[in-house]
Amino acid sequence: MSATAPRLWTRWVGAVTRREPAHAVAVVRIVVGVSIVAHLVRLLWTETWRWVWLPPAHGGLVPLNSGPLDWFGGATPMLVGGVIGATLLSSLALGLGLFTPGAVLLTTAGWWVLMGLGPNAGGSYDFLGANILFLLIFAGSGRAWSVDAWWRRRQGATALDVPAWPRWLMVWQLVVMYDTTAWQKLSSSWVIGGPADALWYILQQPTWHHFEMAWLAPIFPFTQLMTTSTWLWEHASPIIVVAAWFRATRGRGGWLRAQSNRVDPRRFYLAFGVVMHLSIEATLDVALFTPFTLALYAACFSGDEVRRVSNRPR
Repeated sequence: MSATAPRLWTRWVGAVTRREPAHAVAVVRIVVGVSIVAHLVRLLWTETWRWVWLPPAHGGLVPLNSGPLDWFGGATPMLVGGVIGATLLSSLALGLGLFTPGAVLLTTAGWWVLMGLGPNAGGSYDFLGANILFLLIFAGSGRAWSVDAWWRRRQGATALDVPAWPRWLMVWQLVVMYDTTAWQKLSSSWVIGGPADALWYILQQPTWHHFEMAWLAPIFPFTQLMTTSTWLWEHASPIIVVAAWFRATRGRGGWLRAQSNRVDPRRFYLAFGVVMHLSIEATLDVALFTPFTLALYAACFSGDEVRRVSNRPR
């Protein structure tokens, strides 16, 4: 026992202090920043922000929660509009990698304020985005594929590696999201042996779908297959962490590690996920769920792996 504790501590310190190129978290930063910009522009263009982020006295749908805006006189159109504008500018800077540390702090703060305004102001994808933004604060994502990195090169500075642990927490975020979602689907409509009609009913929800979906009736068995496949796929999400860890420790022995590194199950798992999420995006209105989730896919690969792929001759 006395020999085990120091060894575990050494491994823990090694994991926390491990560093890698910033290319993987840079992809996360770019996708999240651009997605928030597009989302806010859409809400401003359609005037939807007034329904969601203002109280009924100013055209909102429901009363708002108390929050930090109360310190400045409440959620008035001018104040909320100012927060939206500041968040829009900071998220644009985040996507560009311009003054990245300040940009991610301001985007995180603005996102949390807007998300907490009322019961209609924040959904599950909003919390997912907030979690990603929080991890980006520590990720050093502006050190690759950014204006900041370009300026450093102009000044003759060398590229800096970043801590790996924020990226690993992003991978865990993805796994926790998928697996808990699967456990919450313990109903006859999802589990094996039931009618597997969950996806069919989801696609018939008029508040979600982009267009009328009754044409799916002849291929109901296909929706059953996809329902079961999705449920099993979500439960299999821990394979991402295991495969990524096997790749990071490929110098160690073991038959399972060797087979995982030879086949790399991450690619098959994430390929299914890309098809699934793009199908959801094409048929249902799920706001930022798709880009936020797919942004985390980049975190499933180390900075070295992403850099090698980007530098591969075309």
